[in-house]
Amino acid sequence: MIGLSALPGWAAKAPTFNPDAAYGKLTVYSDVNGADIYVDAKYVGQDRATISSIPAGKHYVRVVKDDKNIQDGIVEVRESEETIIVAKPNEELLSKIRKPNHVLIFGSATSVGYGETTGTSTYNLTYRPQYGVGTEVKFVLPVIDVNLDLGFFLNYPAVIVIGSGEAQMAITSPYITVGKDLFRAGPLKVSAGLGLNYGVFTPGGGTLISISSRLGYLVYVEALRQIAEGQKLAVKAGYVTYNGRSAVPGDVTCAGYFLQMGMAYQL
Repeated sequence: MIGLSALPGWAAKAPTFNPDAAYGKLTVYSDVNGADIYVDAKYVGQDRATISSIPAGKHYVRVVKDDKNIQDGIVEVRESEETIIVAKPNEELLSKIRKPNHVLIFGSATSVGYGETTGTSTYNLTYRPQYGVGTEVKFVLPVIDVNLDLGFFLNYPAVIVIGSGEAQMAITSPYITVGKDLFRAGPLKVSAGLGLNYGVFTPGGGTLISISSRLGYLVYVEALRQIAEGQKLAVKAGYVTYNGRSAVPGDVTCAGYFLQMGMAYQL
């Protein structure tokens, strides 16, 4: 059953207007934050939505979060009147709606250059793309409305071209990022953020240099799409720098772009 009460309206989402048809107004509000609202199987907003000119008659309203119906049912909109819907879940449903925290398992590709400054000399080496795997715990902090991610990934050694020779090195990193949602459309959410990493330079075949770690940074854009209950497809792309200091000594910077893709499972 969908409860009714008097609430103010908000931003209108008006369909094409036909002067010969009868229209009313429909406002839907959810008592559960982050709930998606659908009218006649079309996504119209999150948490609260108003359709200022909707054909009079019966319409199917569904309010859902984490693939669980908070309320759904047939609502009759009367001509020249506003119909107010308040979706209130029962206690059993509230206990089933889990917090939006996830663990992400992903594969990654990173393309960075290798630059080292020793005294007044700077040289750059070609560092071929490296590939790896990682995991990340994604937290949503609703009080301050930000996303907090704690992650770690392991890259396999990639080739560094040194003159006419080749060597190998991998950069592995723990990191922490803070992000903010940019927009949401149905099951798709896009966010952006920035953070810090601590690059660990691991030599492979032919690499003799030793590099100690320093703090670096990254910026990113991420898209999450719900594909099943408790599961989301995640794609993250951004720019990253890994900093260190070689035994020569010299300041080392590896900077470039990265792409991550994986599955996020709700905790």
